[in-house]
Amino acid sequence: MKKLKRTILAIVLFVALLAILCVVEDKVIPKSSHKSDKLSSAEVAMLCNGDIILRKGFGFVSNKIVEILDEPYSLSHCGIVVLDDGEPYVIHSVSSTLSDYDGVQRCSLNRFFVDSKPNSIVVVRYLGAETDNGALVTTDAKRYLEAQVPFDNSFDLTDNAKMYCTELVWKILLDNYSCDIYPDHSSHNTLGFAPFMDTTRFKIIINHCVFDSSRMER
Repeated sequence: MKKLKRTILAIVLFVALLAILCVVEDKVIPKSSHKSDKLSSAEVAMLCNGDIILRKGFGFVSNKIVEILDEPYSLSHCGIVVLDDGEPYVIHSVSSTLSDYDGVQRCSLNRFFVDSKPNSIVVVRYLGAETDNGALVTTDAKRYLEAQVPFDNSFDLTDNAKMYCTELVWKILLDNYSCDIYPDHSSHNTLGFAPFMDTTRFKIIINHCVFDSSRMER
């Protein structure tokens, strides 16, 4: 019981800290001052429907996420690639503290690049989605987009009425392929990005991110 209370307290403090830092980051860090990461034209041509694109953003929130997760790859955000007449865009969930719109939304690939720290972009493809060319992933992503699902500031995987970035991807893979990348729903580490680097489930298409062996899970 004491362990459960400590876990709940840690989650509450974690969420509260992120909420505070979101406001600070949005007001203090001007996006125009960043030198960003991006994909080459050859890499863009490699993108397919349903690919998952990940990055590390700028500022306090992204740094704190990376610090708390302590994963081998420094990542803090993700979205789903959708092709519109061959042109890729991204469907992702973003808080209104960092965006003009709250929740699930779409942005151009170039807009996604603006908020990507240099040497941070990763693109992976769920192996099960290759059989349908990512159709199930993109169809579900569009459904959440059309439903205007708000951002989940509580980071609660048990609440499907709101979603944060990795929660959106988790839910889509779970519903369409019975693939649960976050089996421990009670842990704050459900925010993590390490499951996307599991090559038994995902094919790494593009990787600009540096692997930090010192962060390997013991």
